[in-house]
Amino acid sequence: MAGYSPARRSTVHRWLLVLPFGWQILAAPVVNDVRFAPLHIPFPMVWQMLGIVLTTVVVSIVFVLDRRAGVDDEEAELLEKTGSER
Repeated sequence: MAGYSPARRSTVHRWLLVLPFGWQILAAPVVNDVRFAPLHIPFPMVWQMLGIVLTTVVVSIVFVLDRRAGVDDEEAELLEKTGSER
């Protein structure tokens, strides 16, 4: 297909970014009822802290997979065509 770059074909991995959303929003009602308190910290607070770690890992993975897919090259090509500078 004309105009269909390889980077656009291989961005399915971006669906991984839904995981942190599900972690925070979909599981909140279940987590709020947990009475377990590790290190005397309420479990919902521990859940939020673990969500930060999960989000960091997922965004890092997506970043690496984007680079492998050639998104950096595609961006550089776009900037060159439009005359924009980084």
